[in-house]
Amino acid sequence: MKCSKRWRWQVALLGVASLALAACGGGGGDAESAEAASCAPLTSKQPLKLGVNPGAQDLVTFVMQEQGFAEKHNLDVTVSSFQNPSALHAAIGQHTVDVGFGGLTAMAVARQQGRGAMIFDVLTSPSNVVVTRNDSDIRTFSDLRGRKLGAFGGRSSATFAITSIVAKEKYGIDDLGGQVDIIEAPDAAMLGLLDAGNIDAALIGTTATVQALLSGKYRTLSDISEDYQSAFGTLPGHVLGATTDDFAESHCGVLNAFSGALDDTVAFIQTDPNVWADYAKKIELTDPRAPQMLKERVGSRYIAEWNQEQADAEAKLIEQLIPVLGADDFVPAVPDGLFRTDLRTATS
Repeated sequence: MKCSKRWRWQVALLGVASLALAACGGGGGDAESAEAASCAPLTSKQPLKLGVNPGAQDLVTFVMQEQGFAEKHNLDVTVSSFQNPSALHAAIGQHTVDVGFGGLTAMAVARQQGRGAMIFDVLTSPSNVVVTRNDSDIRTFSDLRGRKLGAFGGRSSATFAITSIVAKEKYGIDDLGGQVDIIEAPDAAMLGLLDAGNIDAALIGTTATVQALLSGKYRTLSDISEDYQSAFGTLPGHVLGATTDDFAESHCGVLNAFSGALDDTVAFIQTDPNVWADYAKKIELTDPRAPQMLKERVGSRYIAEWNQEQADAEAKLIEQLIPVLGADDFVPAVPDGLFRTDLRTATS
């Protein structure tokens, strides 16, 4: 059964990956297709199973399909949405999806462990913030030593890892995971835990960040991307286009087409005046200030170019993370073959 665009978007909002797979069938490209394997632009429709998490990723997916950018590049994209990064990362490694918007740290670990994970494009840097209540006695991020910090993606997430670098470089907390009591909880529950006093501050996801800032109830202790950029001069790409060596070997043309569709999508998002209002409605943010806040928080974090310079910046980020996360728990060095910039050819 073929899924409509409307059905795919509803599935993405609900985050029911199993329902998407059941309704849309197995999907997947033909591994023997010469056209799929060639890196040349596709001339016939090819299937692609894409995994996403809520936030900046499903906005991109929605726009890519609604505006016809996937179809323009001859892709038939079936979307599965996962409610947390670890589930999506597992799906990439298990070939449940062909391509996923994976976290930098998880993909590095998967590569190091011999699971063939590979990064071929970049999407965004964090739009996340660390907040505390307005009435809290915590005045700066540095005050979190010995206190409780909620983290929506847990210690293993790329966002937490980058926050750890920010904590060390900007706020003098050398070991965020050791000097601060980290409480892992779903993003949807984080602000409730903060309001109830069960945690002292919260590292929250994209939608929760917008909700928190619009509410006026919280103070920002750190804007993760801004703090990182002020310290190191570049935005930290933490969500990237990921696949496996096996899929890349037989589907270079599909990956190339996906990158072309992604380029078109990001360019549209950054210039179209209506996309943020439409997206605010989709995620049920009814505050009239929400579209502008989404544009400021999410739109400014997309990274438009994937090239050797960006790949080198990602490698540098991994090198910065090693002493923070520990070589035994993370990776001892940037894994060979983690980044590919050679798959891009003309896509139109």
